[in-house]
Amino acid sequence: MVPTASHTALQHAALDISNLKTYNVCMSTQTFNVSMPKRLVERIDAQTKRQGSTRSDFIRQAVNKQLSVLERWENLTRSIRQDYKGKTLNETEVAEIVRTERNK
Repeated sequence: MVPTASHTALQHAALDISNLKTYNVCMSTQTFNVSMPKRLVERIDAQTKRQGSTRSDFIRQAVNKQLSVLERWENLTRSIRQDYKGKTLNETEVAEIVRTERNK
């Protein structure tokens, strides 16, 4: 598919975070309820106001970021567990493994 001018502009708009605006580029969504402490909701609302965003966009981005971190950690620890031959890891061993992986 050859991108048209409007198609290219849309792609760039969806990626533009220089003005801290968020864009909903989801093709399909599912709605569900989440309970949160009032203070957390107040903090979310304050942040979304500063960003010119919505609660849904903010929470969607936060969840996506957290899932990426967790998946990356799971992938890192999976390979370490497969390669490790000892019974348990102490803090020094864990720190050394993390340093080694970061330097790759």
